[in-house]
Amino acid sequence: MIPLLVAASGLPVRASEQSDIRNEALELRMNIARFEKDLQHSLRDAIQTAPDRVIQCKTHPATLKECLSGPYRSLTRATVTIKPSPAIGTDSPNRPLLDLGAAEERFALYNERVNKTNDLLSRAGLPLFVPERDLTPDMDELRKHILVYMENRQASSLRFEKITLFAGGLAVLCAIFGGLYLYLRRFRG
Repeated sequence: MIPLLVAASGLPVRASEQSDIRNEALELRMNIARFEKDLQHSLRDAIQTAPDRVIQCKTHPATLKECLSGPYRSLTRATVTIKPSPAIGTDSPNRPLLDLGAAEERFALYNERVNKTNDLLSRAGLPLFVPERDLTPDMDELRKHILVYMENRQASSLRFEKITLFAGGLAVLCAIFGGLYLYLRRFRG
């Protein structure tokens, strides 16, 4: 009975921490989506500024507009992540790590797009796209929250195992002494 009470008291705290981590990761992904939108606007502005500027595009010279509609067409489209974000209703012990992985992957794809865009813009002689914000501190903060969550979960699990072991040992001792009491009482009379 005691182990069940201890386990039940720890579940709402863990669920709340997991929900906070999920919300932080979602907010990071939304910020990255805003950054990508800014990047696409910058590309559209570059095309409007110098659509006929000839640059080296992959293997042959082409205009900036042709280059962005041909080999580099992925830069003007919304990013699709490789790893899907975990379903919202899924609560598993590894859920925070999946949330972090999805946010990190999205940020890596964004950085790759920024690098490709800056490369194209520099070849065209246009101003580079420089993102004003960096998400590295936010990612580090999310990692810290996940580490605290994992440590709390392990401590809670260890505490539950200790209480279960103590309750099991107590039950065995009660059974032994109860059996001895009945055995002695039977012979005494």
